[in-house]
Amino acid sequence: MEKRQPEYFVPALIGGALMGAVSAIPFINCLCCLWAVAGAMFSFYLLNQKTSFPLKLSDGLLVGALAGVCGGLINALLEIPLSPINIRIVQRYINSVSRFMKELPPGWEELLQINYQGLDLPSVLLSVLFSSLFFAFFGAIGGLIGYSLFKKEPRKEVKDETQLPQNPGDSQSGF
Repeated sequence: MEKRQPEYFVPALIGGALMGAVSAIPFINCLCCLWAVAGAMFSFYLLNQKTSFPLKLSDGLLVGALAGVCGGLINALLEIPLSPINIRIVQRYINSVSRFMKELPPGWEELLQINYQGLDLPSVLLSVLFSSLFFAFFGAIGGLIGYSLFKKEPRKEVKDETQLPQNPGDSQSGF
């Protein structure tokens, strides 16, 4: 019996692009764990539709984790141009919270003064690393959930349980 291996890359890339792009959008990115799990579930769904044989639990884990790595890379690259917008959103949030508090904790005034100062290579690499690890972890969870929801049941061969006589003269009906 030949060993069948599914093709993981295309479903992982599609699901990863979905989770990375949606997780980078401001305000929607508050649910980034949800998008990581949903993108990995979608990756497993695509993989399951593409294969003609039942997949294993490890296939769900692998396609989910690969989708998470792809999603983390895409998210980190999309976050680069969106960083100034996200900093302004956080500053406005802190400013609005500070109006309702009598005393701010130490250091909050400094957060209101932060300006976007551009990119440096170490911070970009760290961002790519952490987002890839984060998305891979939640992607593996999404792959497990996708496996439990979308798995194909193995085909069972139905055996005919009726006994046919070997010799037609052996059947003695009526006695």
